[in-house]
Amino acid sequence: MESYGSGERRMEVVSGKSHGWSGTGSAMASEKAWRMSDLEAKRKKRIAKYNVYGVEGKVKATLRKGLRWIKKKCSQIGHGY
Repeated sequence: MESYGSGERRMEVVSGKSHGWSGTGSAMASEKAWRMSDLEAKRKKRIAKYNVYGVEGKVKATLRKGLRWIKKKCSQIGHGY
């Protein structure tokens, strides 16, 4: 194990082979937890995109209604209603 840096901040470089890590036990559990959190993050991103699409649709609909209203009013003024 080697350490670099000074003061409170310190980075340690540790070789996994010297500790006999084999990818089972707690290492696998932490990897599984990481995957689950990764899946949860992907799900949240997907839901956020759906929400954005929903808001975009509402904005577009509002703009269309507003433009129709303006067009209708201009037409009424032009025809003298």
